[in-house]
Amino acid sequence: MTEADVENVLLCFPHQPDSCPRAHRFLALKVAVYVLLLATILMTVFGNLLVIITISHFKQLHSPTNLIVLSLALVDCLLGCLIMPFSMVLGHL
Repeated sequence: MTEADVENVLLCFPHQPDSCPRAHRFLALKVAVYVLLLATILMTVFGNLLVIITISHFKQLHSPTNLIVLSLALVDCLLGCLIMPFSMVLGHL
């Protein structure tokens, strides 16, 4: 890197709000991204709820392997409820 390249590097500092210019996106693109992410979150939550209810309801599915699947579905459902919505909002402002 030359000295001119170093001067042209844009540095972002978290304590200075205007240190990085925000990329302006089209409204239609923002709406499309939010709809896609919302659909992903809903499919994650309801798909895992279906697995949780199915394994919990039917006694013949109470095997050790299915209990591991149940615990994974429970954690994934909590991730879809608690983490993904905040990541969607904070990551795509």
